[in-house]
Amino acid sequence: MRLSSPTRPGRGLELALALLAAVGAGGAGGYMIAMSAGTPAPPTEAPAARPDRVTSLGRLQPAGGVVPVFGPPGDRIAKMHPVSPGDALKAGTPVAELASRKDRLLELQVAETQQQEANTSLKFARVAGEQKVRAAEAELSLAKANKVGDLAALDAKQVFLKLQVETAGASVSRLEKLRAGGSPIADETMEKAKLLAAQADAEFRAGAAVRKKTETTYDETEKAATAKVDAARAELDEALARVPTKSSEEKLVLARQMAEQTVLKAPVAGTVLKVVGREGQPTGLEPVLQMADLTAMTAVAEVYEGDVERLSKWVRTGPVRAEIKNPALPRPLAGTVKSEQDISRMIARNQVFAMGPREDADRRVIEVVVHLAPDAVADASRFVGLQVTVTLEPGK
Repeated sequence: MRLSSPTRPGRGLELALALLAAVGAGGAGGYMIAMSAGTPAPPTEAPAARPDRVTSLGRLQPAGGVVPVFGPPGDRIAKMHPVSPGDALKAGTPVAELASRKDRLLELQVAETQQQEANTSLKFARVAGEQKVRAAEAELSLAKANKVGDLAALDAKQVFLKLQVETAGASVSRLEKLRAGGSPIADETMEKAKLLAAQADAEFRAGAAVRKKTETTYDETEKAATAKVDAARAELDEALARVPTKSSEEKLVLARQMAEQTVLKAPVAGTVLKVVGREGQPTGLEPVLQMADLTAMTAVAEVYEGDVERLSKWVRTGPVRAEIKNPALPRPLAGTVKSEQDISRMIARNQVFAMGPREDADRRVIEVVVHLAPDAVADASRFVGLQVTVTLEPGK
């Protein structure tokens, strides 16, 4: 009796290869049978794009954009206020203080002291100048009052002297008539009457000269007093102008502005998205925080340049409906392209990149703003910057 020989090495591998060949042959046979039965083969190309739909990638963002809060270059953050992502801030809410704040507050204190000193100097200069003006005005008023009184007295005296001249002249005329009528009038009496008449006339003329001189003197005194008033007022204006009130006020305003800039504040009302700043961190390199108004959200779709004309035709007839999808969203979001103003006029490189090694990473697109419906804002606001797929269809 013959003993069986041991199994030859490699025989198991040969059996496995034979089995695979049989399976392949069976599959090919099945495929040929299916083809002969009329079953279509799987497609070898992607289906053509639908003419009534435009699909593109996009990103969610607030309608007003994301607002970064920067600090000035060359400074540092000395203190961060307690703000966290999700906090709602009002415009002007402090978020951080800079290291230069102490120096700016000291400069502000110096500016305030300088303004106080300038105001005090201005006050004293005004009081002294106004007193000089009042003294000059009083002197002018006194000169005017004396002029009126003295001239009135001289005018009254001139009336008396004129009456005296007339009386003396009438006495001489009367005596001359009596002498002409034959009355015995002594020459001494006649000479005495003429002397009185001449004396009265001389006194009248002298009084008139005195009055004119007095009036001229008072006129000149009044002019001098008026000039003194003008000089006192000019001196007051000059003294007030020498006080650096305007420059001190401008320095104070500038110091206040510089001090206010050392406190970083929320520029708009909105929600904090991200906090980057830390105490001791240099400012000016990156934002301290980012925030946005999340009450209105949009999806910025990056539409291929070849689809823009079709989309423009749709929007000319009415709003274009949009559906925004992403697995992170709890549901598809609805939106609208309202008008051609939502379609950019500039071709740019894409900012959103499709996943996959065979996808085109360098595309020329046009950004289209899709306004999300009010009931979609709450869901979208939780994912600012989320990459989404946007499907655009003409409205019905």
